[in-house]
Amino acid sequence: MAHRIYIYNIDSQSGESYPYYLGEWNYEIPPLLLPLFASEIRAKGKLLYANREAGIVLLRQFYTLLADEYQLHYKKAYYEPVNQLFDLLENLPYDTFLIDGTDVFNMNEERKSEQAKDWVIEIQQKNKSYLKATKSQSLKPLDSILKASGYQNFLEALKTDWINYGLGYWNEDVYKHDYAEVFTENDVKGLKDIKGNIITPAYYDEISEFEDGIAVIQKNNKFGYLDTKGTEIVPPTYDDASHVFEIYYGLVSDYDYEFKHLVGCVTSDAKVGLINMVDHQLLIPPIYEELTHLYGNYFNAKTGSTYTLINHKNENVINQDSESPFDFDRSELFFIKIAGTSKRKYFNNRGVHIGDYLEDVLHVLPHNFFYVKPNKGNKKIEIIKSDGKILDTEIDQVITLSNYQTFVYRKAKKWFIYNPINENYLKEDANIQKIEIDYLANFFKDIYILYTEIGNGIFDAFNNNWLLEPNASYLKIEQLEKHFLRVHLKEGMQYWDGQTNQLSPIYEYVSEVIDHHNDELFLYQKEELFCLDKLMKIRKITPDEMGKCYNQKENLRGKDLAFFLKYYTAWKSKIGTNYFHYFDNQSLYELGLDLLKKNKIEEAIEVLKIGVQRKHPQMMTELAMIYTDTEDQVHANLALGLELYEKAAKLGEKNAWNNLGYHYQNGLGCKKDIDKAVNAYTKAGELGNGLGWANLGDLYYHGQWVEKDEDKALDYYLKAQKLYYFNSDKLADIYFTKEDYKKVLPLLKKDYDEEFSPIYYAIMYERGLGGLKINLKKAISYYEKAMQIGVYHHAVNQLLYYYRPASEYADEVQFAKWYAYAEENNIEIDLKILGLDKQRKDTLGSFFKNLFKK
Repeated sequence: MAHRIYIYNIDSQSGESYPYYLGEWNYEIPPLLLPLFASEIRAKGKLLYANREAGIVLLRQFYTLLADEYQLHYKKAYYEPVNQLFDLLENLPYDTFLIDGTDVFNMNEERKSEQAKDWVIEIQQKNKSYLKATKSQSLKPLDSILKASGYQNFLEALKTDWINYGLGYWNEDVYKHDYAEVFTENDVKGLKDIKGNIITPAYYDEISEFEDGIAVIQKNNKFGYLDTKGTEIVPPTYDDASHVFEIYYGLVSDYDYEFKHLVGCVTSDAKVGLINMVDHQLLIPPIYEELTHLYGNYFNAKTGSTYTLINHKNENVINQDSESPFDFDRSELFFIKIAGTSKRKYFNNRGVHIGDYLEDVLHVLPHNFFYVKPNKGNKKIEIIKSDGKILDTEIDQVITLSNYQTFVYRKAKKWFIYNPINENYLKEDANIQKIEIDYLANFFKDIYILYTEIGNGIFDAFNNNWLLEPNASYLKIEQLEKHFLRVHLKEGMQYWDGQTNQLSPIYEYVSEVIDHHNDELFLYQKEELFCLDKLMKIRKITPDEMGKCYNQKENLRGKDLAFFLKYYTAWKSKIGTNYFHYFDNQSLYELGLDLLKKNKIEEAIEVLKIGVQRKHPQMMTELAMIYTDTEDQVHANLALGLELYEKAAKLGEKNAWNNLGYHYQNGLGCKKDIDKAVNAYTKAGELGNGLGWANLGDLYYHGQWVEKDEDKALDYYLKAQKLYYFNSDKLADIYFTKEDYKKVLPLLKKDYDEEFSPIYYAIMYERGLGGLKINLKKAISYYEKAMQIGVYHHAVNQLLYYYRPASEYADEVQFAKWYAYAEENNIEIDLKILGLDKQRKDTLGSFFKNLFKK
């Protein structure tokens, strides 16, 4: 059984809680929901708490990014469940989410409270990636999180049926129905609301659990139905009643059925029927011995020893009885197994016998048409009409989409378009050479790009008309962005707007945009760049926008990115060397960082100087770092660098404060002043620079310039850790010295590369410290690993002890190896440990202060 985490809604002051759990998930918070629990996340004991309202803001920002990235804003399949999701979250009564991971924590020997603290840090670290993603309007910072989730992309996760764009993660009872609680009084039952007010007085002998907001009621051995408002939907007049369930039927639009009803099976005089929960009318009279829901609105109805397939109106779907129940294979395709063979007798939902085939050979086409895949009996595809007759054979390829009413196929190098509603071929005279659908199905229905002998065009198969007449000058037509298609010409490009059915003027190049929030398309024309905005107005991109465009260029891909870079390079050449003067501060700063990353120091300096003139503290600090790099003799200027640090620090730049502290501590370009260093590091830490706290921790840990104080060092290291600067090796050393071994173990587990943990593991396994059981084999192994890292005198002595002749782990070769090592490195050997004194004394205590000589 999977270990679960549970989500609740509570009042942080009174401790009151919402009566339902909100969700239960395997092992971890789903990646689609993590930002929701990242605001003010904290651990108290083994439980985690997070701010609800601030978390909703973060989740909305993330979902907006997802909708932009995957063009989901106007899709009903997306916005309906997502709106319902946020309605659920915003209507919760209390201010705090409670996250209970106890079930998962039970998998580990570590204290649950420590695991909870670690989980908080993990959530905070992951949320940094989400914040970076929303700030940059790119999902790229989330690549590692996505990879760990097992999904190829977030769209795949969103569209997973049970996830339902995130709504499926939550307890249905929370968002579908009013809360109602069953209470008992004088051996009869009634309903109360969330505040304890009586909805229905105690009256019924039994009230079942609510499903879809409806419960089965029992009174005097008769059964009926009750909803969460206390309304008696069906009076208790039947001999039995099932739990309610949903039937669905009709046309499918946006991946959902046209009609849906809640129903229940009711029994009267040992016969079963079906009742509607909306109008309380019997859909199927109680005349059957058995009535079993198959799927949709189809039922197996048993009379005597035979089964009939009926619908919710009690109409026969197939006019043939069967000794065994009917089954279905995909929607609208029913079958019964044929005795003595692996074949099945298939019927469509009109009751027409399609034929006898093996499993997985038949596939659904629109309107009760089917095609037969190549199989042992037939190497080509054949299409079957709704009346069971063959439409065509010897087919090479069939293309159909779930929301298309038409389909296309290729045979003998020719393409055909077929409308199964009217049962006719379309554009037979067009001599179609190629058909493309690409991603059109996401925004259009029954739209095809046709390549014909007279040219290429856009065809609406449902209405049987050209949206864009074939033209030999259209070299290529492809979907560009949402409802826009790009048309390639010899002299440039045009865009076709599917909403207005309009073709644009000719541009040099047409592409996606960088800012999907505000714009639709980029339009290049000679030396100018225009954009089509959300209001369908065309405006020119100004020079002061170019920096932002360049820094967010990763939002473009492939040829679109290449063309933008070509344009940007030409724009720079036209403007001249001072092109960056047009950039806004953020774009200028990012340009400077990019130049530094490419080691173009001279160019970076010129850019950062503009930032200094604009009194931009981050750019001041970056330039100061160049000037204070004494290894760079070309650009080094300590005095000017320190002056810039001072100016940036006065403007509240945390990194400038930290770097000033480093210079004061080491007397670089200034007089050594430890008091000033401590003050600067403190300022840096208070402003959110974790390295500032870590540097303070180092001062007191090493005790070189201040009096050694491990308590102060510990406090500063823990502050640094909250800002994601980890000093696990030093924290482990401090806790070990304090003999607080249970705090050492979690730090060792985070040393994935085994850079410092082996010596601690060796001693702890040897002595059974921190909750670890004594395991001398593991201790020996870790002592040897420790010696691959450094020279640990204690480790050498222990290895000699365990490999000595009198030991149960005696190993003459290893003993000789480590004995020689000790002599070569002047390591003092304790002869008593080697067996000269049979009563081995506890020597560990004397090594605590000298364990780690290197």
